Amino acid sequence: MRKKVIFSLVSVLAVLLAIGGYLLYVHEKETRVKLSEEKSRAEILNYKKPLTDKVGSFVWLYAYQKGSKKNREYIQSQVQLAKKSDLKYVVLPVVFYKNYIKYGKFDFDELDMAIRIARKEHLKPILVFSSDNSDDTQEYKKNHNVVVNKYGRLIKKTIVRYKNQGVVWQMWNEPNSLFWFNQSEDGNSVALTKAWNELGRKMKHWVRQFDPRSVFLGGAIAGNYEDSKKAITLALSDGLASYSDAIANHPYLSSDKPDNGAPENLLSLNSRKLLASLENSESKKQINQIPLVTTEFGYSMQKTHQGVWSEGDQANYLARSIFVLDMLHQPIISTYCLVDEGNGDGQWGMYSGQAPRYVAKQSGQLIVQLLSNLNGFTLNTRIKQESSRDYVLEYTKKSTENRYVCWTMGSNHVIQVAGQNVELSQTPQIVYAK
Repeated sequence: MRKKVIFSLVSVLAVLLAIGGYLLYVHEKETRVKLSEEKSRAEILNYKKPLTDKVGSFVWLYAYQKGSKKNREYIQSQVQLAKKSDLKYVVLPVVFYKNYIKYGKFDFDELDMAIRIARKEHLKPILVFSSDNSDDTQEYKKNHNVVVNKYGRLIKKTIVRYKNQGVVWQMWNEPNSLFWFNQSEDGNSVALTKAWNELGRKMKHWVRQFDPRSVFLGGAIAGNYEDSKKAITLALSDGLASYSDAIANHPYLSSDKPDNGAPENLLSLNSRKLLASLENSESKKQINQIPLVTTEFGYSMQKTHQGVWSEGDQANYLARSIFVLDMLHQPIISTYCLVDEGNGDGQWGMYSGQAPRYVAKQSGQLIVQLLSNLNGFTLNTRIKQESSRDYVLEYTKKSTENRYVCWTMGSNHVIQVAGQNVELSQTPQIVYAK
């Protein structure tokens, strides 16, 4: 009898040890997976990575008839052009047009193609959402939940479809503008802000649930922090910084800003210091820590509500904006837009012409030249000069001599850079250390 009891106790102990060992194994495996997911998200939002791992541009997908050979060529040509331009990201808009939706399902065919080509070219897609259905305007006024939930279901299906494909997920496009179902031009409404923040929280949850190695860019706010101050304040007060992995905005500058809207204005008008000043002390810690990213920014060559710039100014300003946003420690810096074709009359693009025969404008030539010569280089510091309008940025790369990106906001003049006489102009240039 005693032997049987001892045997039973030993058997129970063995089973308990086996169960404990299995639970420990499961726990350690879950911990490893969780740490791997956290590492992946941290790498995406690491502002200390090389500049060439940060830069992207906007690629429109809807210039021609849905499903047509011409539209497919348009999409393919742009994505391949982004790769040739030494870019890392392509911002791909998911627009829920009526003719792309049937029985509550979105036609993903062209988006599938765009993401497939992007991945083949080792580009990282950023998906941003919007709709174009005039029926939504009045329906939203009657019951906004019906409209938001309809698109929420489509967004969730999109996240599930493209999980584990290196996609970065962004909030509904510019919800503080007419893109939010034509409800407000300035977005300065508590009710509207709560509604789009509610969608943002759901999107963040779906990204964590289905694509936990990726990140959710909240906000996608129209305007720099100064111009959209009230809308951003409302959003922060409603918890934007608490649920987002990063806050995205589109900090366009108008020509009435100093120096004809030069990008150096972003150092004050789109600074973290300004953003933190908009919120109460309880949220300032979050705002001071959360990554800030730019997913649209540019200058037009035709008259828009922001202004109009020459081709030379467009090139200089767009190139300098990339370095200014790098100075602001942004891990994602995406311009608007890659090509003029299909993107309205503003001529915002780096390339003119039509697919597949795009021609680099001055901005395309300059940015490609700069990025190709800074491949793998990381910003170290800005070297102080006698004039605050002169910029000398030191970029470093392991086992490689430093390189210096230089320009001035003023007239041409000569300064010393890395022991060399260098004539600064408003066009950024690279000086190699000797």
